[in-house]
Amino acid sequence: MRSKKERLKEQSLKQIEQKRAAEREEREEKEQLSKSDELSLSSVKLLKKEPIVCLILKILAVGVYLYSCFFYGGVTVIGILSGYVNNTGSKYAYYMLAGVILLLASLLLMFFKKYIASFVLNIIGTILYMKTAVFLVENVRRLLENNYVTDAKILDLDKTYIYRHYPELAFLALGAALLVINIVRRYLKYRRLKAERDNAPVKSIIDD
Repeated sequence: MRSKKERLKEQSLKQIEQKRAAEREEREEKEQLSKSDELSLSSVKLLKKEPIVCLILKILAVGVYLYSCFFYGGVTVIGILSGYVNNTGSKYAYYMLAGVILLLASLLLMFFKKYIASFVLNIIGTILYMKTAVFLVENVRRLLENNYVTDAKILDLDKTYIYRHYPELAFLALGAALLVINIVRRYLKYRRLKAERDNAPVKSIIDD
């Protein structure tokens, strides 16, 4: 039979071992949390660092906007409001102007990497802008069909409007491409992060 001193010593050793086990468990939990934070930080950095193709698409979007929306869109708005463009109500100038402004906001959001919001504005802006562009083309075609016109400039006016304004549809396509790339990258980031977490060592809840 063990003495009281031996029992106290054994109890003391057991308490020390339990304390060490608790400290070890706490240390491993902190390490696991630290590893998780590192993975999250790594993923955030990876998402911020975009591939070069995104920059190329944004530069192309700037070119399309300056050509079709800013320059020819602005010229058309001024032409309609000044009465230079015949048989076109002022409301079409405001449609196009609103489209130009919304598309500018969409372009800025592209560079801030807010691709969802950018694409929403892109769609609305395109609808408003193209509403006027399509009207101008169809209006000229009706004029040519109903009247005998010999002026070469008027004969090709519908094509002129198409060359000036329809490239704006490329702006919509570029915005869609950026959005798809962003969604794919987020999905791949999620899968990579999930795989790293799944493959991380798991501590046993049973202590020896």
